[in-house]
Amino acid sequence: MADRRTRIDIFYSLQSDYCFFLLDRLLGLAGQGVEVAVRQVLRGVIRMPERFRDRDALEQGYFATDTQRTADLLDLAYACPDPSPIAFKSGSLWVAEPDQPRNEHLHRLYVGAVRAGRGLEFPDHVGRMPWDGSTPGCNKGDHLSDAMAAAGLDMGSALHENTRGHVEQELEVNNSAMPAVGHCGVPLMVYEDEPFYGQDRFDRLVWRMGEVGAC
Repeated sequence: MADRRTRIDIFYSLQSDYCFFLLDRLLGLAGQGVEVAVRQVLRGVIRMPERFRDRDALEQGYFATDTQRTADLLDLAYACPDPSPIAFKSGSLWVAEPDQPRNEHLHRLYVGAVRAGRGLEFPDHVGRMPWDGSTPGCNKGDHLSDAMAAAGLDMGSALHENTRGHVEQELEVNNSAMPAVGHCGVPLMVYEDEPFYGQDRFDRLVWRMGEVGAC
């Protein structure tokens, strides 16, 4: 248990495999009394597309190998999203079109969840669906609204209260904050202004917090 209430910021993308891999550990940290402040961001291919333009088949193949073995290591059910919130060009990590309506819709809901104080509940109930393989076609029917309700949220209210302009503004604020703390990748955890990039740096974060009796 945490000896005193403390806070970490987590720059988290719903479209990131590695953020999904970190989720249960973030929930565990919150359960110890640590404030886990979610700062939602878009996946890098949308935030900084120039860095993804030339990624080749070799890199894509390694990524597929590493994500699967990470899921196996963590004993997590894992599958490619069906459908992906981002429409990619076939066989690439490059977006097909500038407009990404599924992605926009999902992040209007996510920003609404964070503003309602449900920043972890949303990825716990809604954000798992694209990644754990349990809900093919999770954007259809009542899947989203039911998952929102399980997170203590109302989908209609979230969409009504969070316009496209407000959502884009909040995402841009978080995007701009990332390089200021030391990295542009996700998941990015920040404790006392010190960045910890990657789900495999979680133990180092906990170690650092333990040094000051915060965890």
